[in-house]
Amino acid sequence: MSDRRGLARPGVVGALTGALAGLVVLGPALAPGYTLHYDLVFVPDLPLSPRTLGTDGSVPRAVPNDLVVALLGLVLPGWLVQKVLLLLAFVVGGAGAGRLARTVPGAVAAALLWSWNPWLGERLGIGHWGYVLGAALLPWVLAAASRRRGDLRSQAGLVLALTLASLGGSTPGVLATLLAVTVVAVGGGPLRLVVRDLSVVVVTALLANAAWWWPFLRASSRAADPGGASAFAAGADTPLGVLGSLLLGGGLWNDRTWFVERTTWPVAVVALLAVVLVLVVAGRSPGWWRDPRTRGASLAGLVGLAVAALAALPGGRTLLEWVVTTVPGGGLLRDGQKFAVLWVLLLTLASAVVVDRLRERGLPGVVTVVAVLWPVATLPSLAWGHSGAWGSVDYPDDVLTVSRELSESGDPVAVFPWSTYRRYAWDDDRVVLDPWNRLLPQEVVADDRLPLRDRVVAGEDPAASAVASALAEGRDVTAVLRRHGVRWVVVATDQPVPEGSLPDLAGTPSRTVGDLEVHDLGPVTTSRAPADPARWLGLAGTAAAVIGSLALALVALRHETRATP
Repeated sequence: MSDRRGLARPGVVGALTGALAGLVVLGPALAPGYTLHYDLVFVPDLPLSPRTLGTDGSVPRAVPNDLVVALLGLVLPGWLVQKVLLLLAFVVGGAGAGRLARTVPGAVAAALLWSWNPWLGERLGIGHWGYVLGAALLPWVLAAASRRRGDLRSQAGLVLALTLASLGGSTPGVLATLLAVTVVAVGGGPLRLVVRDLSVVVVTALLANAAWWWPFLRASSRAADPGGASAFAAGADTPLGVLGSLLLGGGLWNDRTWFVERTTWPVAVVALLAVVLVLVVAGRSPGWWRDPRTRGASLAGLVGLAVAALAALPGGRTLLEWVVTTVPGGGLLRDGQKFAVLWVLLLTLASAVVVDRLRERGLPGVVTVVAVLWPVATLPSLAWGHSGAWGSVDYPDDVLTVSRELSESGDPVAVFPWSTYRRYAWDDDRVVLDPWNRLLPQEVVADDRLPLRDRVVAGEDPAASAVASALAEGRDVTAVLRRHGVRWVVVATDQPVPEGSLPDLAGTPSRTVGDLEVHDLGPVTTSRAPADPARWLGLAGTAAAVIGSLALALVALRHETRATP
């Protein structure tokens, strides 16, 4: 029997479960200070710069999620913004997952699986906080897309969920759109209503995601590196191979994020048996294939799994390389494992259905407990910040001082040694993306290549490419920097300096601030093309989607309130 009153409502139970899971998973990352590892880079005052807004002409890698961070930073300290967003991902995702269940135990099971799985753990491990936050809206998108058509509340909920998901960046926006299209398309009903609802999804998605796809189409970048299709292909983080790893929700290409227990046969096999059992029991439940929600989630999950496994299939890698290098926006498929979250969503819904049935049939409580807790039991090292690998630190005074002074100058800056990632002693020697792109509001020329164990994936910034070529060929790097309008050069003296990673800066005025050297190449004389007014259209589209979706939600809420006797 389901009790949907007060705190016993599945959505509330799911939110509380997600919050508790978030506290346990994040652990030391929630302490005051900044958690910095890989791409998880927050700064004290992220500026509202053209790069943050997606209007500077570069590839919009963190648009509009960095804009969300910058706006929140106007009222909250940067470190607190980070903690709020990280924990919010668990609460929102848990609440949405809980709402997929009919009973309280089912809500706990769904929220726990959604908040404690290899996909989430590995994405957090590589610092993809925007992916995790945006994906938290997927259970909400699923619920809204499968509701009765023509209902204003359902339409408003779908539009709002799609719009909020897009604020996490391009990947969550694409995932939410794919999920909504799939669920609506197989939901049944008159063709006229299906076409109408698909139109709502497409129009909403285009507007809500315009902040990144519009500047992407206009970005002055070179073609994507075809080697990225192989470099970012899903990996085998279990002994079960790539396909088996994806079935368990893992398979990220970066082996430094893998969980040690899942690399062993016993735990991997137990986890696989649990996944298979959950899917079989859920699939045999009455109405699974008749319910638009479960039918749509099943198809979306299979599509996500297929895209994630594409590079591992015969001929798949060649096809993927062609898509990445020739189809506009095809680079979104380069890291295909991110689509496995749709499979995780299917497992979440199936877990809710299974535990609901166990509860309603009155089976022994121990069976329900096992069905609820198996995700945690087979992935214990996700707890406490990847077993203590994460932590919170403060930026050194020298970094804050130099960033403040250079921000006031406004002239472009180049950062050396030439390396994409850093290891700082003050950050406990964790690998972290160079933070200067976020510390400064102006253009920052830095290494944007991605070094992997067996290759280096080329970057997309023409200025960075020119500097890399000059360093490799032993040419005059300062001349290249001047040609691209760079005045300031920041050298981190606490970093390794491999051969070919630092230009000859002798003779340039310089000063030392802590572990930083600041060189002045002289006033910028390079002229720049006038800004194109059309650069604002993408941001305007997303702003219109946000305002429109909120207004529609308020109208639907008022309509429902008036209709309630």
